[in-house]
Amino acid sequence: MMTSPPGFWTRILRALRYVAPAILGILAAVWMGGMREPLPRQEPSPASLQEDRNGILRLPQHASPKNPIETAVATKLRLARDVEVVGSVSYDADHFAEVGPLIAGRIVSLEVGTGDSVKSGQVLASLESAEVGQAQAAYLTARAGAMAAQANLRRERELAERRVSSERERELAEAHAAIEDANLAAATQRMRALGLRPEDIKVLERSGGWPGRVSLVSPIAGVVLSRKVSLGQSVQAATSAFQVANLSWLWVELELFEKDLSAVSKDQKVVLRTEVYPGKTFPARVAYVGQVIDEKTRTAQVRIEFQNAEGLFRPGQFVTATLVGDPEKTMAEVLAVPRKAVQTLEGKPLVFVAETDGTFRKRTVELGLSGGGQVEIRSGLAPGERVATDGAFLLKSELLR
Repeated sequence: MMTSPPGFWTRILRALRYVAPAILGILAAVWMGGMREPLPRQEPSPASLQEDRNGILRLPQHASPKNPIETAVATKLRLARDVEVVGSVSYDADHFAEVGPLIAGRIVSLEVGTGDSVKSGQVLASLESAEVGQAQAAYLTARAGAMAAQANLRRERELAERRVSSERERELAEAHAAIEDANLAAATQRMRALGLRPEDIKVLERSGGWPGRVSLVSPIAGVVLSRKVSLGQSVQAATSAFQVANLSWLWVELELFEKDLSAVSKDQKVVLRTEVYPGKTFPARVAYVGQVIDEKTRTAQVRIEFQNAEGLFRPGQFVTATLVGDPEKTMAEVLAVPRKAVQTLEGKPLVFVAETDGTFRKRTVELGLSGGGQVEIRSGLAPGERVATDGAFLLKSELLR
C-alpha cells in the first residue's frame, strides 16, 4: 500500500480553499443563465442600408415607403453665382428723423415718451423761448402795418377814381402797401425758420396763441426710439431731443470683398434669413453698391433695402443675406444638380447616383459655383445621371453606421 508523502493532504486542502470560490461562481453563473429568457433578435432599422464592396447602397424594399428618396437629373443650365454674407440690420435713413429745437429755450411740456407711436405732424414737446416771443411780436406788428397799408391803398384808389386825390398820393399808397407786405413776409419767414407751423401762425392771428412758445413736431410717422430731454430742461439750438423711426422699412448693411462685387448690382434680388425664425426667408433688394474700396478691409459697402411690415426685424440684428445671381447674365451653360443633393464625407463632396435596379452608388465630385439652389459639378458626374436629393442625407447617415 502506497503512502502519501508528508504534508500532501495539507497542500491539497489549501489549494481547494482558494479554488473552491471560483468554481462555485462559475456554477452559479451557468445556473442563472439557464433561468434567463433568450434575448429577442434585433430587427434591422426600416431605413437600414446594405453596402457592398463596390460602394453600392441597397435600400430594403420595406424601407422605401417610409423613407422615400427623391432624385433629380444632372442637367446643363445657365448658372449665376450667389453671394452669401452676414450683415446687420439698421434704420432706413429715408424713414428716420432727429427732432430738436432750432433755437435755444426751455422745455415746458412733453407729449410723448420712448416707445410711443406717433403720426406725421404730431407734437412731441413744447419749447419756450424769448426769441420766439420777439418773432411773434414782430409778426403781429408787421401784419397790422400791412393791413393798415392795404386799407389806405383802397381808399386812395377810390379817391383817385373820383379825382378827389392826386395820382401821386395813390402811387405813394401803393408803394407803402408793398413795403408793409414785404415786412409781413419777412416776419412770417422768420417764424417759420424758428419752427412755427402755418397752423401755429393762424392761431397766433386769431387769439394771440402761446406767446414765446414753439412746438417740436415729428416730420414722419413711426416710433419714438429715444427721448433725450426732460421737463424744464434748457436746450440749445440743434439739440437732438427725439429720435423717431418708421421700422416698417429697414436696411441691411453689408461689406463685400472685391472678388464678389462683380456678381452684385443695384436692384438685385436678395433673400434674407435669420436664426430667430429658422426655415423662413424674407425678400429684399440691393439698393446701393459702394464705389470705394476700404483700404484696410478691402471691402465695399453694399446696402440692402427691405420691408418690415410685420415688425419681425429690429435694428442691430444679424441676418444672412443671399444675393441671388441672375442666370440671364451668364453666357455659358454648366452641369448642375440641386444643392441638397451634395453631401460631404471626410471633407470631400459626394453625391449618390441612382442605378437602374433601385440602388445608389456614392461618387465623389468636384464642385464649382452655386446659385439659385443649384451647384455646378465640374467632374465626377455625367449629364442625364440621376442623383438623390431628398433623402441624400439619410443615405449618408446610414453609410456612416
